[in-house]
Amino acid sequence: MQDFKRTKLESSYNSQRTDDFTIINCQPSFYKQPQQKITQFDEQASEISEYQENKSISHQQQLPIIQQNIQKSEYESQIYESIVDSQPGSEIKALIEQKKIQDQKPIYLNIMVVGQSGLGKSTFIDVLLKKKLGTGQIIRDSTLQIQEIQGQIQINDFTLNIKFIDTPGFRHQYGLKAWLKLLCNYIHNQFHTYKLRQTQQYESKEKFQQLSQQDLDERVHVCFYFFSGPRILAEDLQALKKISEIVNVIPILAKGDSYTKNEIIQLKQQFNDLINEYRIDLFKFQCNNTSPEKSQFGVTPPYVIISSIEQFQVGNHLIYGRKFPWGICDIFNPQHSDLAIIYKLLIGHYCLELIKLTEYLYNKYEQKQREKIKSQQQNQNWFRSLLRFFFNI
Repeated sequence: MQDFKRTKLESSYNSQRTDDFTIINCQPSFYKQPQQKITQFDEQASEISEYQENKSISHQQQLPIIQQNIQKSEYESQIYESIVDSQPGSEIKALIEQKKIQDQKPIYLNIMVVGQSGLGKSTFIDVLLKKKLGTGQIIRDSTLQIQEIQGQIQINDFTLNIKFIDTPGFRHQYGLKAWLKLLCNYIHNQFHTYKLRQTQQYESKEKFQQLSQQDLDERVHVCFYFFSGPRILAEDLQALKKISEIVNVIPILAKGDSYTKNEIIQLKQQFNDLINEYRIDLFKFQCNNTSPEKSQFGVTPPYVIISSIEQFQVGNHLIYGRKFPWGICDIFNPQHSDLAIIYKLLIGHYCLELIKLTEYLYNKYEQKQREKIKSQQQNQNWFRSLLRFFFNI
């Protein structure tokens, strides 16, 4: 009997619920109030019905603001401009500006000049400083110790700092072994100085920000090795073999005015044959060789150089050169010397490649030093183990 009453009540409740949802879902024009007594549930349904009716009527009315011409106020203009500034691409422009500032960092190029005494190494440095960098230097009769001479090229926001490293020649002041030790110690010391500064910049954030902005580089990036004919000496080959392991080497045939053009071509061929035979690793420019600068004296390297600080008036021009009974030799004339060519290639084409290769040589040197230290430690451990075995220490 109780189950029957519950079933009857449930069916009555469901019928009322169906009528209520019919009222809610129908259009307002067909709305009819139920005749029977409204329960609490029916009151909630009625309220929802009225809300739906009001919402339907409000949607049918036209909003007057849509039909008006909206005038853009000053505040709205500011919002529009801020939205435009935040559009994709503005951050890329900011990044490009930062990259430009970073690219404006000065470049440091350190050039060492080595070779036998009396081949015009110091004069080569002085004439480049006077002619190309506008720096007056005193001509040194003989270089007795390593000297550093600074020069700078600055155009607009670009700065190139050039450091020439003049070295004493071997034979007169030094024997070959002592001379090579002097050069290698200097190059290694520059490596250590660079490493120390790189280590110091990681001591704190402030020091890193300060030192990383300077971007200094003390390492030797290229070594001009001067030699002369009429034949290639064994001492030159030994020196080239040793130096080329720690620095980029570009060979220079000095006193180019002492040979005929055919003698220069033969001497170059002899030099390159010996370099290949002894497997001496000289600097080779690996980038696209599109430079129009070609030597008039056969394959390069080596480059033919005439060094002179004397000046002569030729027409309306003041030139650096050497005077002979048959005429004047212009050291910056590509028909007489490769000096202008090697300078243009060094600055315009070789500079960044030399700096990049110096990083390789530096890391290679550091790796050898680590292996050397590790080998020494292993030998010490082996010796201690031997002492413990025999003497029970």
